[in-house]
Amino acid sequence: MALLALSVSVLWLALLHPAPARADSIIHIGAIFEQDAVRDSEVFQLAISDLSLSDDILQNERVTHSIKLIEADNPFQAVQEGE
Repeated sequence: MALLALSVSVLWLALLHPAPARADSIIHIGAIFEQDAVRDSEVFQLAISDLSLSDDILQNERVTHSIKLIEADNPFQAVQEGE
């Protein structure tokens, strides 16, 4: 659940302080979830889909995402996947 909060925080920071974007640019957002957090990853995917479909937030950008699932008892795997 903490990873979801971190992912959502990063998403909000990206939206509030976006890098200068060219027309029709692609914004890629990644998330790391524990393997037993399937529901959290589904919510993340739905949030990205809603964001992509909203013309009020992003007019000329397309949002893509990737999700990595890690073992719950391996804290170093998140660091390795994030590199």
